[in-house]
Amino acid sequence: MSKLHRVATAAASALAFSLLINPSTATAAGEGYIDADPGLNNGYENDWNDEGPLGQSNYPTSNAVGLWQWILWSDGYLRYVSDIDCVFGSGTASATRQWNLDKSFDTLHSSRAEQQSFTNADNGLRFGGSYNSTLQYVYYGSSARPVTFLRGKSDHGAYYFKNPATGSWLSAVYSNGEKANACG
Repeated sequence: MSKLHRVATAAASALAFSLLINPSTATAAGEGYIDADPGLNNGYENDWNDEGPLGQSNYPTSNAVGLWQWILWSDGYLRYVSDIDCVFGSGTASATRQWNLDKSFDTLHSSRAEQQSFTNADNGLRFGGSYNSTLQYVYYGSSARPVTFLRGKSDHGAYYFKNPATGSWLSAVYSNGEKANACG
C-alpha cells in the first residue's frame, strides 16, 4: 500500500469517526424555507423539529419570521394581526421570550425562535385536508385563534402562510433577499 493511500485511508477514517461522535444537525434553513420533515410517517407531527433559529441576528427579516409571528398571534403573544410583519423586532423578541418560557415549562430562556421552540410549536399542528396541490395544516393556539398553513405535497414541501396585508399565500423562506421591511 502506498504512503498516499495510507494517508487517504487514515484521513477518511478520522473524518468518519468525527462524524460518528459529533454528527451535524442539518437545519431546514439550509433548504432555504420552513419545510416538511421527509422522515415523517404521519405527515405533521415533529414537522418543524429541524427549523430555526430565528431572531434579531438570525434571519431578522424573512417570511420564516412571518410564519413564527402567526404562531405567536395564535397563542395570544402578539395582540394584532398587524403585528405580523415578517420583521423580528423587539416586540416579536419579547413575545418569543415569553412564549418560550411558557411552552418549555420555564426551561428555554431565549428571545429567539430556537429549534426547540419550533419543536414545541408543531405540537399544535393538525391536518386540515387537501387544498389544490397542497395540504392544509391548522395550528391551534391557546387563544382560540387557529391559523391555517399550506404545505407542498412533496417530501420537502414548503410551508405557506397568508400575508396579513394582502391575503396572498407566501412561502416561509428564510431569506427575502433585499427586502428589508415587509413580508414578500
